[in-house]
Amino acid sequence: MSSSMSSRERVLATLQHQETDRVPINYSANPGIDTRLKAHFGLDPRDSEGLRQRLGVDFREVACRYAGPRLHAELPDRRVDPVWGRRTRWIEHESGGYWDYCDFPLHDADEGAVADWPSTAVSVRQGPSPRGGSP
Repeated sequence: MSSSMSSRERVLATLQHQETDRVPINYSANPGIDTRLKAHFGLDPRDSEGLRQRLGVDFREVACRYAGPRLHAELPDRRVDPVWGRRTRWIEHESGGYWDYCDFPLHDADEGAVADWPSTAVSVRQGPSPRGGSP
């Protein structure tokens, strides 16, 4: 174990169940808290990377944008993730507000309802492909 690992080394070691110099840190906050932290550190409101560096955050998100059709319909007074169907509603409070999870459409779902939930993943119900590979 190094006495001072880089974020990359720390995260990779953690994912490999190896000892690290400290626990890797992630960061997520509602917009009001995020704005106040950036102001506290004298950062531009758009400087998310600067804030992560000031807080010693090790993780960075790597993702690609989904380009397929919308899988979940919009709902009034809700924000619905078009791919995964997560539903949130705006909760107002003294420092601004935040999007909070709500409705939980799979809360009482049985195994069949979960399997039928629209998803970008290939369904296991489709079985193997005709060419003998994975679906």
